Amino acid sequence: MAADFGVEPVQIGLLISVWAATVILTSIPLSRASAAFDRRLVIGTALAVFALANLATAFVPAYGLAIGSRVVAALAHGVFWAVVIVYASSLLSPSHLGRGLSIVTAGGTAATVAGLPAATLLAQTLGWRIAFVVLALASLAIAAIVLIRMPRVVPERTVRARRDRGSLWRDPSLPAIAAFGAASVLIATAQFASFTYIRPYLEQSASIGADWTAGLLFVYGMAGMVGVVAAGFLADRFPRSALTATLLVFAAAFSVLTVWPGSIAAVVAGLVAWGFAIGAIFPIIQTALMRSSTDRTRTLASAGIVVLFNVGIAVGPWLGGMLGGATSPTTSTAVSAVTMAVAAAVGTGGVLLARHPNP
Repeated sequence: MAADFGVEPVQIGLLISVWAATVILTSIPLSRASAAFDRRLVIGTALAVFALANLATAFVPAYGLAIGSRVVAALAHGVFWAVVIVYASSLLSPSHLGRGLSIVTAGGTAATVAGLPAATLLAQTLGWRIAFVVLALASLAIAAIVLIRMPRVVPERTVRARRDRGSLWRDPSLPAIAAFGAASVLIATAQFASFTYIRPYLEQSASIGADWTAGLLFVYGMAGMVGVVAAGFLADRFPRSALTATLLVFAAAFSVLTVWPGSIAAVVAGLVAWGFAIGAIFPIIQTALMRSSTDRTRTLASAGIVVLFNVGIAVGPWLGGMLGGATSPTTSTAVSAVTMAVAAAVGTGGVLLARHPNP
């Protein structure tokens, strides 16, 4: 991309920062603005806009236009993830909420495990523009399926009236939502402070050859998929302890990687536990949010968690770099372990504050 646009590679990296900033700034206002509309229509439209923005990226001739197309794609991305969780929750019975949301969020994990490597391979073989075209066509096909096959869900007028009349800031679910939000920032920060520097950790701290690094990252990714599958069961079977337990697994994984980088068995065990936890955490915390929020706060809670995760995604790599992640990766994993332990305490507070109000 840098060569095609005649810019420095760091400017291509800036596209990711622009994306994150757009999601952070627009997800909540756009999701609230669309809250009165058929959620199926909002999701389908967001996917269609996302597809067209990616198609535009594939054909833009200049870097400035690429920034514009990525901003539009980020707008659609933020709305999609903010609304799709609320939409899915409205279709699921309470006893199956965790399992249903784990299916919805499995796409994100699958994209990390399989989508990114596949897109990279496609870009290297046929060019980055073809990769964006394929992504656009796939998104457009999914948008059509959503609009044609999925049921309409329009918020009831009484719900909208309550949202307008009532004071959002006096809603009984807000303390729990705030605690889950704070935990989300800590989770994403800890995750990306260490994961950004996973290769230096494996090659320098663990002294593992580059040939084995890809295989270990694949194991990490597969453990993540197992975590997604298990998350639904855990969230439904242990609604009050699944979040805390998963965060403690996170903290333990980072601790093992920090203390025993010279043991291959410990490194593999730590990566498996880490991968399992990152796969499980998003559906588990989303389920906790949906169960604790009211109709008035559900959209805010879903959009807020997207925003706060993106804040952590932006802060984490910077923090890891400040800690010397590229040259002393175990410092990053140590800080991530402590941060996850704090997130476990905060998340537990959210569970205790949740009143599980009736919609």
